Amino acid sequence: QLTIRWSPGHEKIPGNELADKEAKLAAEGKVSADKLLPQVLRNTKLPHSVSALKQAYREQTKRTWHIEWTKSPRYAKTAAIDSKLPSASFLDLAEGLTR
Repeated sequence: QLTIRWSPGHEKIPGNELADKEAKLAAEGKVSADKLLPQVLRNTKLPHSVSALKQAYREQTKRTWHIEWTKSPRYAKTAAIDSKLPSASFLDLAEGLTR
């Protein structure tokens, strides 16, 4: 028998805290050992969540963009001022500037 009860978030309820921890691990792609899973879930591939796919896409896009940025002739001069540039806030500020 399975009983489901609502519990308010951020209340330090031990079972809820454990469920949050496990959900975060699953979202990061970390999986449980087969022996810990119910038989029906063993040796099967679970579908990826949409949010996990979006997060992975954003991270890959940032890595690719950074690689391309470091190849730019403007990179050396900009990196000498601030190696983190151009940050998102810098790009937002600079977007409206004329040449």
